[in-house]
Amino acid sequence: MCRFLLYKSNSPILLADLLTRPAHSIIMQSFNCKLRIDLRRPMNGDGFGIGWYDDEPQTPGCIFTSTLPAWSNLNLQRLAEKIKSALVFAHVRATTGETATSESNCHPWQFGNLMWMHNGNIGGFELIKRKLQNSLSEEIYLSIQGTTDSEHAFALFLNMLQEDEPRGSLRKRTEFSFQELRRAMLATIAQLNRWLDEAGVEETSLMNFAVTDGQSVVCTRYITSCDMEGASLYYSSGSEFRSDADSGQYRMIKANKREDVVVVASEPLTYERSDWMVIPTNTLLVITPKLNVHLYPIHDKYWNPHRQRAGAR
Repeated sequence: MCRFLLYKSNSPILLADLLTRPAHSIIMQSFNCKLRIDLRRPMNGDGFGIGWYDDEPQTPGCIFTSTLPAWSNLNLQRLAEKIKSALVFAHVRATTGETATSESNCHPWQFGNLMWMHNGNIGGFELIKRKLQNSLSEEIYLSIQGTTDSEHAFALFLNMLQEDEPRGSLRKRTEFSFQELRRAMLATIAQLNRWLDEAGVEETSLMNFAVTDGQSVVCTRYITSCDMEGASLYYSSGSEFRSDADSGQYRMIKANKREDVVVVASEPLTYERSDWMVIPTNTLLVITPKLNVHLYPIHDKYWNPHRQRAGAR
């Protein structure tokens, strides 16, 4: 089980204020995660990746990946102290499905202006991999560089997104509405479930997906079970995420009723419980370009309104 975080704001933040400095930063989670489902493997040391967008509107983001553990990569520490961005994706990896530790298998991935990452696994993926690949357009199939179920899920998402697009135009688009991203995300999950059902797969899948076009963000907390909780996912919103001048501890500042900052993370970055809200299992979260946060239940056969929401892992 991996860990990820994403940050969207009206103003850039220094990457170090997300990745390295908070009490339970993503770097800390790479070797000391507390909420993963598989507690037998507390490490997320099979590589990492960070993605960010600069101030140039409608331009592709930049991605830096490495197979080194995040806690021991000096270049990550250096970059985090220099780069600022108002939209950040970060991911620390623990391999699933016996996939290789390689840069091509490190999250996030990019296609045109879109960026994608995943925490979890698609159970029985090897039984549906060929069917998934056969469903893809030539351009999207050829864009796959690695071997993970996560990147293949991204390819399927792209295929869903381009359904109404002229051939070859998806990579050229610089902006998508959050409604388009939401529809494609739901269609991706639904198609994966159909194929898994057809293949008779009984293994549980965990589909915490996140995607952005640099303007909107869509992410999910999802599990193919009516009773179990999905992999942990939280969000926090306010006017500023920063360290306290006296204590040095980070927290979400709520100076007014406006949401100028939204952070989504597998585990809270701070120990201020009041700052963080649990995203319910089998729910889709949208962050609009204006930083409005919307939560949508995913009403399929795994939706259970009586599922326990507290203490989710």
